[in-house]
Amino acid sequence: MLENSDNTIHLREYFKVIRGRLWVIFTIFILTVVTGVYVTQQVLPKVYTATTLIQITPRGETAVQFDSPTDKPFDITAFQSEMENMQSKDVLGPIISDLGLDKVWAKRDFKSNMDSLSLSQALDYMHKKVLNINFKHGTSIIEIDADSQDPKEAANIANAVADRYKALRDAEEEKRSSGGEDTIREQIAQQQKVVDEKKAIVDKLRMEMGDAAPGTGDDKGSFTRDEQSLDQRQKDLLLAKEDADSRRVLMEQVKDLSDDAFVNTMAAMGHEQASITGLRTDAFKLESDIDNLLKDGFEENHPRVQSLRAELDRVRQQMKEVIVGMRNAVVVDSQMSDSRVVLLMQDVDDLKKKVATEQNTKLSPYRDAVKEYETQLSILTSFTVRMQQLEVDKQLTQSSVQIRDRASPPDHPSKPNIPLYTIGSVLGGLFFGIVVAFLIEYLDTSIKAMADAEQLLGIPVLTVIPNKGGPIPLDGQSARLPHAEGYRILRAKLDLKVENGVGPSLSALSGGPGEGKSTTIYNLAVVCAQAGQSVILVDCDLRRPTIHELLDVPNERGLANYLRGEGDAVEFIQQTPIPTLHVLTAGDMPISDIGSLSGTKVRHMLDDLKQRYDLVLVDSPPVLGISDGSIIAREVDYVILVIQHRRYPREISLRAKRAIEEVHGNCIGMVLNSVAIKSDDSYYYYSNYGNYYKKADREKSRKRAGGLKTNGKPVVASSRQKDLDSDEF
Repeated sequence: MLENSDNTIHLREYFKVIRGRLWVIFTIFILTVVTGVYVTQQVLPKVYTATTLIQITPRGETAVQFDSPTDKPFDITAFQSEMENMQSKDVLGPIISDLGLDKVWAKRDFKSNMDSLSLSQALDYMHKKVLNINFKHGTSIIEIDADSQDPKEAANIANAVADRYKALRDAEEEKRSSGGEDTIREQIAQQQKVVDEKKAIVDKLRMEMGDAAPGTGDDKGSFTRDEQSLDQRQKDLLLAKEDADSRRVLMEQVKDLSDDAFVNTMAAMGHEQASITGLRTDAFKLESDIDNLLKDGFEENHPRVQSLRAELDRVRQQMKEVIVGMRNAVVVDSQMSDSRVVLLMQDVDDLKKKVATEQNTKLSPYRDAVKEYETQLSILTSFTVRMQQLEVDKQLTQSSVQIRDRASPPDHPSKPNIPLYTIGSVLGGLFFGIVVAFLIEYLDTSIKAMADAEQLLGIPVLTVIPNKGGPIPLDGQSARLPHAEGYRILRAKLDLKVENGVGPSLSALSGGPGEGKSTTIYNLAVVCAQAGQSVILVDCDLRRPTIHELLDVPNERGLANYLRGEGDAVEFIQQTPIPTLHVLTAGDMPISDIGSLSGTKVRHMLDDLKQRYDLVLVDSPPVLGISDGSIIAREVDYVILVIQHRRYPREISLRAKRAIEEVHGNCIGMVLNSVAIKSDDSYYYYSNYGNYYKKADREKSRKRAGGLKTNGKPVVASSRQKDLDSDEF
């Protein structure tokens, strides 16, 4: 419970600081918000973002797929590879040159005297500030974003990247397809020669045999078992040669491909290995983790970055080893196919010899020639069918890159984000306002609370004067204000009475100018005179006299005349509009005689006035820096110290009290002037007696306005009365 109580008090102190410094918080808040909005809308450059959407297909899958969805999911590693290709020098370099971006950026963005940027500088600027490529998860769509201060330039860049990448991919696919067609054509031409040679042999043997030559397929049923085996082996040999040719073509096509292209090609042909897919996925994840760490501010030599780099190198090394193994497997597979062909050819040769030995007829060479011709013709037919299939596929083939949505110049900038920046300005202004408020409170060493003042000076606070427009001189009308109650409290606490026919003398002193001591002593004189005491108010501030202005009386003759010996002080006393209040003004004091105030003359004057009045009140200059204040503090019976709330450092007030004590002045208390009564709970009473007066005045106003009538009509309260009724602290 005690802990909760302490926390409550602690939080209440924080709230008190915020409440007392609301004007600081509000000012900084408004300045920050206005500055943030101005900078966002007027200073920060407007950046426009244009977006082009493209759809890509895996390498090697360019034919139209009628039985598969058009938006086929894509391997994330393949996406990463294609995105890297889009940002390569081969793609971006020609775009920078064709659009003249190196020259535009040099003048506009770099403010350089150079005619154009170097290609490396332009590429670096493109990667960091202009181009942003992302992919939509679960689809084969890539989003190309281009940022620029010129909306048309942004659209041109986004479209140019898509067009350039599409052209390169199409050229690559065309080259790969053309290479396969050329190989098939060469094989067809070679096989056609073989077929022609075999056909010529068959024709020659038929001519030699004449009428004995059998027709097509003649005497097939008389073949022996060895002949049937030979026929089957020849068919196997044909299939083995086709398979060997296919594997040899595959080996020739993929041997010069890069590792990524090799893996993608093998995957497209159904030879993908699960291990390489897992390793590529791990490598992409590690690259993403490294990029995220670098974006978060980690240096390249940070242990976490170096650890991820080492892991990435290990994965890449494993990938290289697996790819080397796959390449070797392709070579070995081709060699094994060739070896199988050799073995089958040997078997065919053996069977041929065996059949030749068994057959002694004239048909044997002819049959062999026909079989060989048919075999070679079958090989030629298979090559021709494959060529026709390639031509059909080529007609049905679509581009591997499809532009789904071309960029157009945007109408509105994407940066700066005005709502986000405005919210940031609001939160920042509130934060900095509170921070500055607490900083000012920490640096403010002035007196803030009654308890602080009493503890610092060791004297009681006699009254608190609210800060309603600063110290207000009381007159016939303002004396009714609740503001005057603070001076009545001061009079009540002082309780100055005449003893043995001698009235007391009192002065209000302050450490520095402008703390309201003259107004305080004047208002005290007014409330005492209104209470029936005979009061004399003496203006001893010869340097800056103000009492005559407050009372609206002339200042030609006064204390200065007495000090120059032109007569007794009573001869220069003047009557005021308040019957029981008299005043001795400062008079006209030449600058050369400013320091003529002496303790003896002041003592004699006060002794004379105390015999004539119930109360002698003396206005004095500040006690610090001016000797007159110390003289008056020594000669009067009582001194009250006037301190303006939150004006001077507390050291000033402490020195003022010490200055009074050094001349043996009788400092009986202090007055806190111009207090922000709502800034401290200790001023609660002083803020609420005003409400008490306000309520009473309102009740009187309602009675006068509703109850009194003149000639049958209600009496309307005067505007001055309304002002008095509505006055609050």
